[in-house]
Amino acid sequence: MPSRRVVVSLWEGSDGDATHRSTNPAYTSADDSLYLEKLGTKWMQARGEALPGITYVLERLPAGYQLYQRTRIKGPQHIDKHLFGHPLHKIFDSPNRFWPHFEFLMNNAGDAMGCPCTVCNAAGAKALPMGSTSSSKKAKKSPGSDKASSISTPTLANVGEAQRRGRPKFKATGLDTSRVDEEGTPDVIRNLIDKTRKDGAVDEEIEEPLSLDWHAERETLPKRLNDLKNEPQWLPREGDIVLFVRKLEKGVEIARKKNGEFKLWHVENKEYLGWPAWEAGLVGQPPAETATIDDLVEEHGKETNVSYSGVRVELLPDPNGVDKALSKQYAYVPIHYTRPFIFWKDFLAGTPEAEWHPTIKNALTVMATVTQWAKYRFRGTWPEAQIYCHGLYIGSEMLGVGDYVRMLPKAESSEVTDILLIKSIRVKITNLDVASENDYDEGRPYNFHLYVYGQGYTLDAGRSSKEWLSLEEDSALPNEFGPLYPLHPWNKEMQVFFTRIVGRVFEAPALSLWFPSKMPKGPDLSQGLAGVLEAREFAQKTDKRITSSFGTSWYWGESRAEALDLHTINGLEVSNFNIERNPKDWRRHFKTVEASERAVSNAPVRSLRDFMAPQELPLRTSAKASRGHAQSGVVERVEEQESSHKTTSISMSSSVSRKRAKVVNLSSDSEDEDEDEICAATKVVEQNGHANPERKKQRVEIRIE
Repeated sequence: MPSRRVVVSLWEGSDGDATHRSTNPAYTSADDSLYLEKLGTKWMQARGEALPGITYVLERLPAGYQLYQRTRIKGPQHIDKHLFGHPLHKIFDSPNRFWPHFEFLMNNAGDAMGCPCTVCNAAGAKALPMGSTSSSKKAKKSPGSDKASSISTPTLANVGEAQRRGRPKFKATGLDTSRVDEEGTPDVIRNLIDKTRKDGAVDEEIEEPLSLDWHAERETLPKRLNDLKNEPQWLPREGDIVLFVRKLEKGVEIARKKNGEFKLWHVENKEYLGWPAWEAGLVGQPPAETATIDDLVEEHGKETNVSYSGVRVELLPDPNGVDKALSKQYAYVPIHYTRPFIFWKDFLAGTPEAEWHPTIKNALTVMATVTQWAKYRFRGTWPEAQIYCHGLYIGSEMLGVGDYVRMLPKAESSEVTDILLIKSIRVKITNLDVASENDYDEGRPYNFHLYVYGQGYTLDAGRSSKEWLSLEEDSALPNEFGPLYPLHPWNKEMQVFFTRIVGRVFEAPALSLWFPSKMPKGPDLSQGLAGVLEAREFAQKTDKRITSSFGTSWYWGESRAEALDLHTINGLEVSNFNIERNPKDWRRHFKTVEASERAVSNAPVRSLRDFMAPQELPLRTSAKASRGHAQSGVVERVEEQESSHKTTSISMSSSVSRKRAKVVNLSSDSEDEDEDEICAATKVVEQNGHANPERKKQRVEIRIE
């Protein structure tokens, strides 16, 4: 049932200046519906009058304020929206930025004297020149220096404001704060590039002690890496997109017919009931209780309710729209209610497209997105550099170092025969010597290329050699699909452009349960290939952020939330959509944490978690809340002492990079993007666990016939 919409009337008073309008012809009037809904909802919540199930919409903006938009000069796929009308002729770049100012106006009859908002209190900030095309032309910046939020990129006014504010007050020994974003966070990548230019070569760990998101990521990263190493690849991961059904009646299963279609099957009556009601959603929380292969058939023997033993799935909103209300419609479901979205074409086969849930096409629209996560090392030799990452998202799946992944066949009509054991993931930056230092001029940008490195194997013995065998390296390969043969010498690496990757290699027992068959042929590496190719083609035509006229075919987001255009994850607002985000306050916590780490005492070192407000801690819905408040999104806190090892908060909700999003251009001047390359192996720092990735696999003898 759709939520009710209630119009909220304004109180008297406004400081809006109707003469503050853009004279730049690039600006046009913008739809202010997002502002009205966000402000209306937050205002009713602040007044304590908000009711569950109701969407509040402000009747209009305060008198004198007007929203404008313009297409970004350097990135036509981006549209910046600016709210004009501030009496000092400054602009607001988001409803969250305007909210403190709006609330102050409402509470003070339109008098803004003493307003605490960041725009009124930007020290020395000047108004955006009327009709100007860039207020940051004088500030030399390069890709990465304008770290904004996970969802939107920084406006030109904010970039200029960050430069005017200068270095943050917080001091950190040896920290380069010469280039900062609008929150005062040093742009570590840009600073490392500058250092590479100066020193000729740099090899350093990436640390961002002044970044809110880096600290939040450090809290969850160890567990995430440990889970990737030890858990099976069929298990839903945080950030995955899955198909799921909300409910199955007792005695009803999802069964495969002889013609390959999937329908609901009543076990006792031995009859088909109809099509499963598939929906598509984001995995916000994977199972907290240990899962086994039997959970793909039926949930039994669990010690906890479904909110812990199952998966939290949040519906995917339309990335092309402004309404993100679907994200708040979540469900906790057992694992066997879910399927990897990569198999959408198989599980929806036969279902009339008119009966598809809207989230299916929303998910298809983001299948041409890519995001790297957890950058941990920078290596540069001028004029090139590489950023090492722990993992990446491609389309619907999270991938990490140590994963086995399937590779696209060279010919479209061929089957999948090649797999890759990921040993490192790197963003290569080239042409540093000829690139412009300013993001907003018309100069040449840096070239970014995302590659995956590892050991390649194939089912085709004719493409291998006996001399390439390494019993030590190849003893843990998944052999359920047939004998696998190395594609190159054991002491070499295969370099693969990210578009060659289909997805994870799901274990054969899982594939057999998802796709039961009486045919003698076992699990197939090519399962879902046709759906992946069709989904990517659909996304490249449908995702409005991908501008085909510029030769682009993938959208590269700096975070999973940005790639999917999400405003909330796990019920928490992300990045600039979080009105409670307070960099200054959090940095005081950082100083306390660092002081305790340096203190010479027997007291245990506290983490940032100890200083977080209760609402900032990871949440799990209890069984009672799951049943009684599923629509309103009400959640209950699970006491830390009871389940600290079980609470899993998706890191993207609080750990978001602010670097500008990119659109990947596959027709760039790089010659090796379309072909795999065998290169000399480079040893990755062992303390990061990349030198010898392990995964629990059955041992198999490798043989060449």
